[in-house]
Amino acid sequence: MLPDLLGDDEMRISTLRLELVPLTAADADDLFPVLEDAALGRFTGETPPADVEAVRAGFAKWEARRSPDGAELWLNWVVRRRDDDRAVGYVQATVGDGDAAIAWTVGTAFQRQGFATEAGHALIAWLRDILGVPSILGSIHPDNVASQTAAHRIGLRPTDRRDEGEVVWEYVPPD
Repeated sequence: MLPDLLGDDEMRISTLRLELVPLTAADADDLFPVLEDAALGRFTGETPPADVEAVRAGFAKWEARRSPDGAELWLNWVVRRRDDDRAVGYVQATVGDGDAAIAWTVGTAFQRQGFATEAGHALIAWLRDILGVPSILGSIHPDNVASQTAAHRIGLRPTDRRDEGEVVWEYVPPD
């Protein structure tokens, strides 16, 4: 059974350098410049959004925090630097019965600074500690070395499973 939704304050996640803030349609203005970079779709095949209104419309759907059928929680956070409140990307978790699928997107201008790793660690801790999610998965393109590196650093390990051509990774808690 899925947990009840939490309020924005209960969903806020802080790290040393980052604030993970529940994503809303209003975040489109800050994230559009990050997401319009075509290089982000290199491994996902996604094309950049047409305009900020397209991003806003997509984020508005996520604000419900539940899938249309109510079977999953759709949790999304804008990742902001604490020192200047600048949006560097977003993280998300799709929570079903017994597991969560996580993903992250960090703008190319903000990559290689450890933001995906820092946000990923915080997201996994929150999912386990607050929601009690026992199984955490992620799907990563087999050629996306940067995401594989971040995944390793946050405790995900590759499995033999595939999902639409991507390798399914599973969280393995530290000993």
